[in-house]
Amino acid sequence: LESIKASIEARKLDFDAYVDPQKQYADVVMEVLPTQLIPGDNERKVLRVRLVMKEGVKYFDPVYLFDEGSTV
Repeated sequence: LESIKASIEARKLDFDAYVDPQKQYADVVMEVLPTQLIPGDNERKVLRVRLVMKEGVKYFDPVYLFDEGSTV
């Protein structure tokens, strides 16, 4: 796990320089983040997902992320 975290951190400058600036042109931005539902969640098996979609994109319907009947 520590080597994965180090690898992600090492790529942060590239993300900031090349990926993040492209968000303004994207039709969809999906972020996967640690949950805020479980205080002190050190295992991070539960994730929080944020989906941001641009309005008015032709032939592009909103996405349903959860199973029908989900309590989330």
